[in-house]
Amino acid sequence: MTADRPSALSPVRQIPAHELVVDQMRRALELGQFRPGDRLPTERELSEMLDVSRTTVRTAVAVLEREGLIAVRRGRGGGFTVQAPPVDAAAMRRELRRNKRDIRDAFDYRIIVETGATRLAAERRRAADLTDLRKLLAGMESALEAALKDQSAQRTTEFQTLDTAFHMGIAAAAQNDRLLDAVADARRRMWLPVGAIFGRLEPNANDYHESILEAIENRDPDLAGARMEAHINDTRCTVESWLKR
Repeated sequence: MTADRPSALSPVRQIPAHELVVDQMRRALELGQFRPGDRLPTERELSEMLDVSRTTVRTAVAVLEREGLIAVRRGRGGGFTVQAPPVDAAAMRRELRRNKRDIRDAFDYRIIVETGATRLAAERRRAADLTDLRKLLAGMESALEAALKDQSAQRTTEFQTLDTAFHMGIAAAAQNDRLLDAVADARRRMWLPVGAIFGRLEPNANDYHESILEAIENRDPDLAGARMEAHINDTRCTVESWLKR
């Protein structure tokens, strides 16, 4: 390497095992796989599931407890309970107004990866995928109806959890693990900055889901992708209207 050419390499940092555990658990929480009030597996069960020592699990749990994501009750009958993280919605809204490019980038990312996954799902879906997605859609309809009557944080979270499961179910039906990871990452990157400003659900929260599923069922990738893009852009408009309030 010549002296005047900058190196394309940098020192490698060895990542402690507990940081990897924190990342996995935080991702599961952010994607709604565990909801506020849910009990997490025990320390021993997490150790076995993640193939790490109980000391590593204990260290990771301490990080998540400090972040306010889980509550730890020690002693007999104790355990780990998911908490709704403390959020200042007004402060978050102000921050997003100052960084509108973050919103644009997050939604652009979602459109690119989710429309691609939806197109593949229409080509590769199996009967079992359709059954699972139909069950989730029915649950979403019930959850939205309940949330519109009772605009509580719990009701909103219940719908959002099912919504995430529905979108991840479509990605799973594409039968591409890398694309599934990309959809999960895209949703995380949207909800991390955006989710906090949703104090309530709008009546259009469940729009497009039925038509997306119909296109997947009919094996029409062009229509399925177009409807997913329209759905994500509809969500983008909702977010932009919230930021104007």
